[in-house]
Amino acid sequence: MIFFTADTHFCHAKIIESCARPFESVDEMNFVMIKNWNSLVTRHDEVYILGDFMYKGSADGANKILAKLNGKKYLIKGNHERYLSKPEFKADAFEWVKDYHVLNFEKIDFVLSHFPMLSWHKSYRGYFIVRRFSCQC
Repeated sequence: MIFFTADTHFCHAKIIESCARPFESVDEMNFVMIKNWNSLVTRHDEVYILGDFMYKGSADGANKILAKLNGKKYLIKGNHERYLSKPEFKADAFEWVKDYHVLNFEKIDFVLSHFPMLSWHKSYRGYFIVRRFSCQC
């Protein structure tokens, strides 16, 4: 199975209030999101993360969270991927990391991006765009 997600913002305390997430703390939010993820995603599934996987957390924190999440994880970079540039981050936690990707699924091409685009590769020739879904914040 293939899954898409975006803006998980692991480790981001202020997202709890600004997006009305139902958590008392970052630890609770991270725990519940990992539990919910693993209740749906098996280790054989593919998960395309369309940016902002984590915010305000450390590279070591990213390593620990990613190790707990099921599935083969692919990252389309968002504007909060600071942990990626840290030497202690284990890049092999993701199958790959890209700014943009075209995914062919059942003979349909999907453009994957974190950022909104007015035009994209073959945008008028049957390609669809999959981009992040924003919270109300």
